[in-house]
Amino acid sequence: MQPSVRRLLDTPALELSLLAGGSPERRTAPISWIHSSDLADPTPFLDAGHIVLTTGTQFDRASTAQSAYDEYVERLTSHGILGIGFGTEVVRGTPFELVTACERFGMPLFEVPYRVPFIAVIREAADLLAEAAHARDTWALNAQRAISFAALRPDATAAILKELSRQLGRFVALVDARGEFSLAFDEASSMPALTTPHARQPILQEAERLIGRGQRSSSTMSEKSGQVNLQTLGRRDALRGVLVIAGLVPLDSADQTVVTSVVALAGLALEQNRELNRARGLLRSGLLQTLLEGNVALVRRIVQQMGGELPAEPVRFVAFAPPALARDALFSDLEARDVAGNLFFAASDGRIFVGVPSADALPLAEELARVSNLAAGISEPVRWAETATGTRQAAQALKRAVDASGGAGDAAASVLVFSDVAERGLAALLPRADAVEIARTLLKPVRDHDAENGTDLTGDVKMWLEHHGQWDPAARALGIHRHTLKNRVALVEKLSGRPLATVEARTNLWLALQLA
Repeated sequence: MQPSVRRLLDTPALELSLLAGGSPERRTAPISWIHSSDLADPTPFLDAGHIVLTTGTQFDRASTAQSAYDEYVERLTSHGILGIGFGTEVVRGTPFELVTACERFGMPLFEVPYRVPFIAVIREAADLLAEAAHARDTWALNAQRAISFAALRPDATAAILKELSRQLGRFVALVDARGEFSLAFDEASSMPALTTPHARQPILQEAERLIGRGQRSSSTMSEKSGQVNLQTLGRRDALRGVLVIAGLVPLDSADQTVVTSVVALAGLALEQNRELNRARGLLRSGLLQTLLEGNVALVRRIVQQMGGELPAEPVRFVAFAPPALARDALFSDLEARDVAGNLFFAASDGRIFVGVPSADALPLAEELARVSNLAAGISEPVRWAETATGTRQAAQALKRAVDASGGAGDAAASVLVFSDVAERGLAALLPRADAVEIARTLLKPVRDHDAENGTDLTGDVKMWLEHHGQWDPAARALGIHRHTLKNRVALVEKLSGRPLATVEARTNLWLALQLA
């Protein structure tokens, strides 16, 4: 038990009696040491948390006015001293003025009888301090043992941090390498203020700063609700995240010992998770390649041996193209959703393909697109033997979705099904940048003529092509004579330098009009 004024008063052998109460907080505050001094100003030799024992000779040499006692007690109070013990009858009895001053400044004052030596009080405090230190060391060993057992669980990182939160009675969280809270525990409900995004923002900013340095480091933040300690996890230049510990009071040495062991264990767990995820990713990529080659039976057996199942046919493939930093997060999300064989996912050529039952594809794509801010493409329903077709369709739909959303956006704008692409025709699948430039070049002479002469040759020839090159229907739609239309089409041929007598020439002109 940590020594305190109250604990000393409750020790029968010391026979101490309280003369001035002080606040309950001061009487129960932990004492770090007891020091005897008869100096008028002993504060240069004391630290906050100490107790002073005195016989009062300083008051015999000084003025006996009340102000002298007030100044003495005020100095001790300002220095953080937790109590005064007066050895009565060594020189004199306890001065009434000292009692008055202690009451005024809220300083606990207790009387030490003449028959009780100061060394007995100091020894009692030393024994209590040693007992408390031993208890804290024992606690630290037990806490480290409990955390070590937690590290053996399948979800080692989460188990370690949850157990640390329980042992410390503090808020414990992990900020991942992307600068986001990936795990957070508060087993003792010690820091409810940190449950709000606004309160967490300064912590995330500090964590990002530590990660950005690329080396092992730590920092301490003082918040209104308490103190926050941050410690990087992982090797230099390969940081895996930042451990965040928040509590109402600073960590003591025993707490620090436990935290140091957790830093090592959590860093190792994160490294192992990374290697395990990498191995799983390679296995999944290999299974996808085997599906692309049409060997569904082999993949099905391997998945069953791993304790899973391929989703029931027909399936749709959903394609994503996350940036490198977001790939691990998307994989983790998909791992969490992979329950009872409801999806299959793997990476290939910088994209992630997810095979799910046909009815689940659109809801899954829209939710992941919204959460991850990614575009998504969805294939038509296929069998597993048609994986190559499904992944190609999903990739094509993803490309169009990226073009439509600028690479990101809301889910409705950034999710596209392959059937929507097919409805737009083959022209929608042409390489946009090159095709548009060629179309503009092809139509430039015709457009320049229209601009200079106030004509609309491009509109006339487009109407003619829409009527399959038939003169009379196109002329009637334009409200002109068919000979006039013939002359205008001939002028377009002359300006573009391309006769329109063949199907290929007319197709090229039609595509140019669509793209430009």
